[in-house]
Amino acid sequence: MTAPAPIRTPARPADTTAPTSTSPGMRVSHIWENRIPGEPTPLTDVQAATTLVLALHTPAGVTVPVAARALEHSEQWVRWELGSLPGVETLGPDLRTGQPRYRVAGPVVTDITLLAGALLALAERDWAQGEHEDELGRVDITGALRLTTNTHPEEQPEDPRALDALLAAEDTLAAALGHDPTQIDAGDTVARWQDHPQRTLDDVRALLLGVLTGTSR
Repeated sequence: MTAPAPIRTPARPADTTAPTSTSPGMRVSHIWENRIPGEPTPLTDVQAATTLVLALHTPAGVTVPVAARALEHSEQWVRWELGSLPGVETLGPDLRTGQPRYRVAGPVVTDITLLAGALLALAERDWAQGEHEDELGRVDITGALRLTTNTHPEEQPEDPRALDALLAAEDTLAAALGHDPTQIDAGDTVARWQDHPQRTLDDVRALLLGVLTGTSR
């Protein structure tokens, strides 16, 4: 298989991409039933770079166009970041898009890395309610988390470490929603929240970004 062209560029570009949605700084704990819309706030370069590194630790890895869309930065910026990171390997072309997928060698799979990957999976597939994957290929939060483990959205990961990380990710989201994950079924709680009729993709992104950037409480 022919390796893709080097992704390093001579100098780190200044990113002027305008934000397309969502307030990553929105406080997620009091959005839920009576959602308070927030002004879209782009991720800083540091926040975007950190989220990219986390997503690179998922089994599924990342593609440049999807990372750029999810992080609201340019593809040039994503390529520069990938080229500046040690240990990034090419997994081969994505089966759906043909784009090269990148991942760090020896990924460390945790709840937080899967949540970062889910943010990218939602940017790639779009968001669904009421089912893990709909007829258009859109996914809900659980489906997005499963995709990051290289698992079909309707199935559980076979790798016990990936399954543990996925369940921990659901616990983390339930906690961000104000619940004690030891007292409830975190997966069901997150599903009920995301399937609320007034829920939006902006809300879902705000929840994920709130956890990833440490702004949820």
